[in-house]
Amino acid sequence: MANQKSTPLYVKNAILFSIAFLIAAIIYIIDINVPSSIAIGAIYSLVILYSWILPTKNISIYIGILCTILIILGMTEKSASLPQGSLEGFNTFIAIIVVWVCVTLVSAAKSGYAGLEKVLSLLEKKVFERTKALLKSQKELEISERIYSSLYENSNEMLASIKNNNEVIRCNETLANKLGYSKDEILGRSIEFLHDENSLANLRNSLKGYNEGKSIKNAELQLKTNSGKAIDVILNVSSSKNNDGTIAFKRFSWTDITELKRIENERIAYAEKLEAKNKELEQFAFIASHDLQEPLRTVTSFSELLSNEYRTQFDETGKDSLNFILEATGRMQNLVKALLDYSRIGKDAEMQQVNFIEIIENLKKDLSLKITETNTLIEYDVVDVAVMGYKDEVRQLFLNLILNAIKFGKKEVSPIIKISSLKKQNEIQFCIADNGIGISKEHQHKIFKIFKRLHSRNEYDGTGIGLAHCQKIIDLHGGKIWVESSLGKGSKFFFTLKT
Repeated sequence: MANQKSTPLYVKNAILFSIAFLIAAIIYIIDINVPSSIAIGAIYSLVILYSWILPTKNISIYIGILCTILIILGMTEKSASLPQGSLEGFNTFIAIIVVWVCVTLVSAAKSGYAGLEKVLSLLEKKVFERTKALLKSQKELEISERIYSSLYENSNEMLASIKNNNEVIRCNETLANKLGYSKDEILGRSIEFLHDENSLANLRNSLKGYNEGKSIKNAELQLKTNSGKAIDVILNVSSSKNNDGTIAFKRFSWTDITELKRIENERIAYAEKLEAKNKELEQFAFIASHDLQEPLRTVTSFSELLSNEYRTQFDETGKDSLNFILEATGRMQNLVKALLDYSRIGKDAEMQQVNFIEIIENLKKDLSLKITETNTLIEYDVVDVAVMGYKDEVRQLFLNLILNAIKFGKKEVSPIIKISSLKKQNEIQFCIADNGIGISKEHQHKIFKIFKRLHSRNEYDGTGIGLAHCQKIIDLHGGKIWVESSLGKGSKFFFTLKT
């Protein structure tokens, strides 16, 4: 029964030893009670053989000694009644020999069996460990297979394995779902079945090139759904090869770029629309500024005529009004010219080599009178590297920033302008630093906008478009422009130009 307790080991061993001693005792009694001519002592070998099942390691030797003693005792008991020439001594000798031969055989057998048991135990342990490792590896392999299968089936990419005859031998759920087929409808079909007719020639040429050793990377094709709708995709192909280097099968991976195509087309359309609008705005600015010049010239001419011919006939109010008209028309002419210049930035310009040292040196010569009048010091340390750019626009950029530095200098302090540059990975960063009045942080984001002025015309003249010119020129070159400044501590204008 399940609840029945098993017999303890020491009880079992005691029973086994008791049986051995009982057998030895029975043989001894038989030995001393049988005729001397019978070599009954050899039967002790049964006890030796029985010792095989006893647990102690050297028990066969101990029982052999016991049996030898019993054999000798048996001979001694019978020796008094033995006749002359009896073979009892010889029988005793034979019995002892038989006993120890059995002892030797049983001991050797037990030793060999123990070694065999040890080997078997070790082998069993190794088999168990190997089986455990194999089971673990099998479990890990099953997990990996499930993960791979899940990733394969649920990948965003449309995947398929293709034989050399272009037959589909495996595909994922994504491909089937995207195209509106079941897997069974795809497997066994030619890869051409999945593609739109407009892409077949390109597909065939790509596969021909691939078989000749060329690669297929990001090939733009179209797949065809079950309903006949075309899907824009890019195709990448890799392969699994046999030991001899031949292609076993190809792995196809299609990426759906339908949405990307739509966004790209929208971007292109928007860019074209924006370009058209910019052209319209530039044309408007050009026409407006050009057409405004004629009436301004008329107003200016008549105002100057009135001032020259009839000024003496005006009272003070009339003279002030006339002066106001002349000043206003002058400012208007400057604004119109500035707007016209702004609209022309980059118009019909061509990229050419621009040498910055040459530009700075020429500007110093052109501004020599201004520099002398204001006692301005211009220092520069720029990289002697020529880059591709719009030369006139780059010259205008440096001119505007230098003139700004002179214009907004501190009163009774000679302007000091330092021009430096730093070559970076794909661009050159310039810095034009001055010791002028500086710009407060809350106004720094405004200064690059068109017609934005931080000071009244009574303090500083100008149109408020110079830095807007700089921003447009930098945008034209794909760079950046910014300012670092504190009020009363000068300004540093930074800008970058692509190399």
